[in-house]
Amino acid sequence: MPNAISWVFTAFIAVWTAVAAFAAIRPYSFWRITQGWKAVREPPRAYFVVSAIGASIFAAVGLGLLLLPYFLK
Repeated sequence: MPNAISWVFTAFIAVWTAVAAFAAIRPYSFWRITQGWKAVREPPRAYFVVSAIGASIFAAVGLGLLLLPYFLK
């Protein structure tokens, strides 16, 4: 049972890291997918810059969590 939980956790972190990396690389596309359908107008450029910075931090945390078992060996 613990092995299954480990695989589910790893899959969740992998999806989290992939989505965060996509949001960091393409913040405008990520906004269009997640928020664009309900927006009346496009947010300012600063919104996308801050969004990309935040997504980069989340991608780095996810990558760190994925690689943590290899560093602890």
